[in-house]
Amino acid sequence: MTIIKKPNKKMKVLLIQPPMTLLKNEIKSVVFPLGLAYIAASLELEENKFDVKVLDAVVEGQNNNIIRNNMIHFGLGWPEILERIKKFNPDAVGIGCLFSSQSDNALRVAKLVKEFNSEIIVLMGGAHPSSVPEEILRNHHVDFTILGEGEKTIIKVLDNFRNIEKLKEIKGLGFRDSNNQIIINSEREYIQDIDEIPLPARHLFPMDLYLNSNMSHGTDLMRKPIASMITSRGCPYNCVYCSVHTVWGRKYRPRSPKNVVDEIEMLAKTYGVKEIHFEDDNLTLKRDRTIEICKEIIKRKIDIKWTTPNGVAIWTLDKEVLSWMKKAGCYKLCFGIESGDSGTQKFIRKVVPFNKCKKIIREANNLGIWTHGFFIIGFPFEDINSINNTLKYAVKSDLDFASFFLATPYPKTDLYTIMHQNGLVGHLTWENLRVSAASINTKHFTRDELTNLQKNLFKKFVFFRILNLFNPIKLSYRLKRMKSKEDIYFVFRFFKRFLQIIG
Repeated sequence: MTIIKKPNKKMKVLLIQPPMTLLKNEIKSVVFPLGLAYIAASLELEENKFDVKVLDAVVEGQNNNIIRNNMIHFGLGWPEILERIKKFNPDAVGIGCLFSSQSDNALRVAKLVKEFNSEIIVLMGGAHPSSVPEEILRNHHVDFTILGEGEKTIIKVLDNFRNIEKLKEIKGLGFRDSNNQIIINSEREYIQDIDEIPLPARHLFPMDLYLNSNMSHGTDLMRKPIASMITSRGCPYNCVYCSVHTVWGRKYRPRSPKNVVDEIEMLAKTYGVKEIHFEDDNLTLKRDRTIEICKEIIKRKIDIKWTTPNGVAIWTLDKEVLSWMKKAGCYKLCFGIESGDSGTQKFIRKVVPFNKCKKIIREANNLGIWTHGFFIIGFPFEDINSINNTLKYAVKSDLDFASFFLATPYPKTDLYTIMHQNGLVGHLTWENLRVSAASINTKHFTRDELTNLQKNLFKKFVFFRILNLFNPIKLSYRLKRMKSKEDIYFVFRFFKRFLQIIG
């Protein structure tokens, strides 16, 4: 790392979203990389220091599907990525690595950079490097790992990358010192007023490719074009399987309603966005704030549809909140219920009142909001009775849709620790950490058995929902929600996706 900067020369920074490697049954989905866009916006504030460009290898190569070893390479090919790196010839490259299953691709990008020019600084951030920074730094193609929120850390690193003593003082950073020893500094304090963070630098991205993609966020959309955004950071809960705290921490930090709706309005006016996907972990945690966001959307007369693909805390909702959400354009809510078995809920450390859940689902259905439940199976001590209880609850709760994910021991989660202590991790590889296929055996099931169970749960749930079509009462209130072509197309696309998953 001996880059010699000329006087007044801006440092050229390239931010890269690597291509993805998917299983054949995984849904190919184009999702705007909000994390990189926030980093880009912060770098742009330092306009006299940095010349920033981005490369999202997924969206730019979304029509590429290269099958190797029964896996799909989704995105630009490696020669194309190398050409783009050469063309910009950056001084520093920041690589996003949100998912552990994609860490090999992130490291492959780092290798391309260093093979082109070993003096280019390579930084890596996201959930995976934040969880296992030492492991990432053992790969000598990576110079720095950014732990947690990166907006402030990356600027300090790029300002001081040649000064080892100053690097030791930068919180939220991992690096190798002059003796090649790995150093992981203390955690950085989280940004408290996140209204101060500049909005994602969408103008640096090929927005037309996201807005016009046929793979935007999967297929279950009401309108197009769509955009994703987050209105808060941090989660105060302590679910055994969740790794979100490695990036955002445990303290809930919401944006103000005005700040949130300012971004919605900008997306509608600047990019013609007609649907918003709130990617928050806790959009509705503060009841009054949720209502204020809805009122502000209505006040400004923004014609928008919106949904919550990451899920919302169902226990934070009531009839009044749901009513305001519906008026403000909410058409579908995803609920993180996780299990229909009380014993499994206790293990998860997420005890959701079953009766209240049913009540909220009923209220949402009556208001014309489509309901989608998220469930997880395959916890280390879970048996077939627990899994059957989850299916029964999903059906009886009258959810419109349900997804059954597989418990996945992400690094730095308590679930990983528990599975490791019980000898269940075995020869786990990060590439196997996927919610659509079992990554490990449990006390009661093999990986193959769990994957088959997951498929059967999908099929059984769909079967019971089809039976509902013969129940005049159930059929009538679902038909009431189909008031436009948008509604009909949405249902058609959603069930088409279901068939793809279980096929």
